[in-house]
Amino acid sequence: MKICYFSCSTIYGGVEKIVVDSINEISKEHETLLIVPFGCKYKDKLSDEVEIFEYKSYDKRYNPFLYLEISKIVKNYDIVHTHGAKASQITYFINKFITSFIHIATKHNSRKGKIFNKIKNVISVSTKVANTITHSSKVLYFGIKKNHNLTPIKDEIFTILAVGRLDPIKGFDRLIEEVSKLQFGFHLNIIGEGNQKDKLEELINSKNLNQKVSLLGFKDNIPQYLLNSHLQVMSSLSEGLPLTLIEGILYSPIIISTPVGGIVEILDKDYLVDIDKFSDVITKIHDNYDYYCEDFQKKHINFQSKFNFDDYIKNLLEYYKGCKDAKAL
Repeated sequence: MKICYFSCSTIYGGVEKIVVDSINEISKEHETLLIVPFGCKYKDKLSDEVEIFEYKSYDKRYNPFLYLEISKIVKNYDIVHTHGAKASQITYFINKFITSFIHIATKHNSRKGKIFNKIKNVISVSTKVANTITHSSKVLYFGIKKNHNLTPIKDEIFTILAVGRLDPIKGFDRLIEEVSKLQFGFHLNIIGEGNQKDKLEELINSKNLNQKVSLLGFKDNIPQYLLNSHLQVMSSLSEGLPLTLIEGILYSPIIISTPVGGIVEILDKDYLVDIDKFSDVITKIHDNYDYYCEDFQKKHINFQSKFNFDDYIKNLLEYYKGCKDAKAL
């Protein structure tokens, strides 16, 4: 098959990692191309087998020059797989009004994206996300390759880790407010980049947490950070099924999260926490750490095999083939 991926993102985050890992693997047996905006920051992570097309037209959903530029590329592929609402909307209109091809779109979160109601072939990252679409879609959990060669290096101080772009939807401001209430020694590391960085730094300063909370920026060795931490926290206000949760299931000793999106399909109810209760629950985990380590692992051990990368790729390619066979009928 000739398979084209399309993403309108230039930054490298959880969704982009899945795009890169998927197309790199698929390129081993299929002709592949990734469409991204000019100036994309993660091109160096792509396999030499993946062709790259950086579009140069003004990056707006209703720019006719962008539609024409993209249409000249996608018409040459059997499958065009889009990630995110913007790329999916652009591709939907190209497929409908300019040139015909098999369009598959992945919906990554429960927010926005009415365009997915119009697209026939949709992959949802969780059942919660699937329920936001007005027609049936394929629920397909992402998978990752676990690195079995990593060894945890724990600090003596209780270390908490949060991962995600620095955006209000991730709730990091609320998280910082909650950890400011803790009455024991701790350090909170937040990995990620984004436009909320300055506001979070101001909040950290106002709470006198400079020695206790660190914004680490982008890191490409997140599994090691997860292993090194005592606790992973997810404070999002809304989610689909974040990659950091999948990585956490494989590497973190304990995870707590707000009960949003597909996270509730994975984490046991004892580890789903309203944001205003975070400080209480973190304190309880700190005071009974060995118990919660054992309890968390026992309740989530079965999910470690659920997020197998090879199974994910196999199921993805089967879905592509099914869509192609259906069109041929």
